[in-house]
Amino acid sequence: MRRVLALLVLVTTLLGLAPTPLGLAAPMAAINSAAASLPAPLSAALSAALSALVVLVAVSVLCGLAARSSSAGRRGSWGVILLLALLACVSSALGTRWDTGLLVRPTGIGAPNGGAPFTILGSAGSSVRRLRVYRNNGKEAFLRGVVAFFSDGTDQRGGVRKDQFAELALEEGELITAMTLWSAPAASSGSSSASGSSSALRVARIDVTTTSRSWGFGADNTAKLSAKAVSVGSGVLVGFQGRAGDDLDQIAPLFLRPLSGSRVDDIVLDSVGGSDGLRLVTLREGSAFWNGTDYTWSFSGSESRDASTSFSLGFSGSLSAGTTFSAAFPKIVTAGMNAGWTQGNSETRGRNSGSGATLSWGTSVDLTVDNPAVQCSAMVWEGRLNVGWSGVQTVTADGARMSFPVVGTVQHVAYGKVETVCGPLVVDKAHRVVKKWRA
Repeated sequence: MRRVLALLVLVTTLLGLAPTPLGLAAPMAAINSAAASLPAPLSAALSAALSALVVLVAVSVLCGLAARSSSAGRRGSWGVILLLALLACVSSALGTRWDTGLLVRPTGIGAPNGGAPFTILGSAGSSVRRLRVYRNNGKEAFLRGVVAFFSDGTDQRGGVRKDQFAELALEEGELITAMTLWSAPAASSGSSSASGSSSALRVARIDVTTTSRSWGFGADNTAKLSAKAVSVGSGVLVGFQGRAGDDLDQIAPLFLRPLSGSRVDDIVLDSVGGSDGLRLVTLREGSAFWNGTDYTWSFSGSESRDASTSFSLGFSGSLSAGTTFSAAFPKIVTAGMNAGWTQGNSETRGRNSGSGATLSWGTSVDLTVDNPAVQCSAMVWEGRLNVGWSGVQTVTADGARMSFPVVGTVQHVAYGKVETVCGPLVVDKAHRVVKKWRA
């Protein structure tokens, strides 16, 4: 029983339950690389299909292992173990990680052979939203572990969660502009490792500068520490790699390279009701009176209104800068004084396509003894939508390309055709209005 349980643990580890080089990250990266040369929709579909195939192979291995190891009276226990393992495998496989070809070459510090290796790497489309760093309680400070909380709601850990900790919570769109790693010899960091070699180094402190502040945690006195600046690329932090045991022996942040291209295609908007977000707006009203001489009164004008479209990405706003979005944006159709939404033509816009709509109108009315007073109104249907969407984002950097599903919300403002309606006014002999006409 113990031997079989150990085999199950080993297999589930190989399938990606632990962040090891033998996990599903390797086949998933190969899948993404193979699919990257295809058009975005086909790339995403192929990636999903091949990922599902990897999961099926994993399931087959586990099922075969469980079947050969089951015996009478123990099938129920193995069923529970198998179910838990399968759920964990599927959960791990569905979250395809960032393609390492899109990452900056890691810059690290510490001992290359201390502790056990770890890799923290977010799912494609996500980034580190909150960073928690642990340090020891001793006078000679060193770091014990890091936890990365990702924008998709997941978190991953390297090292241990012990003693003191501090957190850096990044705001939406806040980028890292500089990072410095500090290491200390084992003798001064409290480690029992032999001093004088690279294996005796420990990670002592991390300093971060962002577009809005500075933050740091670890050893307070850096006089005896060695510093190394990190290349932060695009400023989007997506993980760490390193080595750790009971403290951090080595660490290297993982940043996305500056993106040379980013687009979202195949956007599907959530369903929009026929009159959701629509309201009839009066732009201007005017009136004219017969003065004893027949004449033609012109009621015309124009007005500028906001007609912007703004996209947000559900997981990481940091990946939306410079991104283009292709979608069939809803437009307003009118029939008399009624209006509704319909699907428009496909367009490509930026994240914030702030534009103004020029709304114009014009009509003429003859004023005579038989039509002595008239009132006109210029009205338009205004639509404001705030709906969810899903699509496929494709990013490129230095020749590497990756496509992955994304979701978000869009705020869209649109206008229909301006309608001008006129009607008679009832007036007395002094041209005082007795009764107004209403549209």
